Amino acid sequence: MGRLARGRGAAQPSLRISLPSDNSLLALVRDLAKRMAEGAGFDEATAGTLALAVDEAMANVIEHAYHGETGREIELRFEDRGPDFTVELMDSGDRIDPGSLPHFELARYVNERRTGGLGVHLMGRIMDSVSFRRIARRNVCCLVKHKIRVEARRP
Repeated sequence: MGRLARGRGAAQPSLRISLPSDNSLLALVRDLAKRMAEGAGFDEATAGTLALAVDEAMANVIEHAYHGETGREIELRFEDRGPDFTVELMDSGDRIDPGSLPHFELARYVNERRTGGLGVHLMGRIMDSVSFRRIARRNVCCLVKHKIRVEARRP
């Protein structure tokens, strides 16, 4: 679970940004996500793993919704409100049904020496909630990380 540094974590303004679907922008997205998470009060390690989840979500949009096509719009929304830090990614690509994704089994994955296919599983392990929905012909991937204050965890 993510932890907030002392004296930080007050609600920050939201941020909305639109980027073209291009794998060369993934480093920029990771850096932005990490900085936004740190601004929300998450420690550096938690902010880094949260940024990895956002990176995976964007890579999935590029690969699966847009089939590698560059120049298509991906909108990212960062919200630091109340007890949650939320990142939404919106695209107008092909609809992906998360229920159709195979159940992840690490032992089988390793035994079959498979590569790829870890994105959704990884996002689910990092974030407290990962959901997918379709609104007005757009895919929306919603990633939520709960804020837990260090002070609140002490006996």
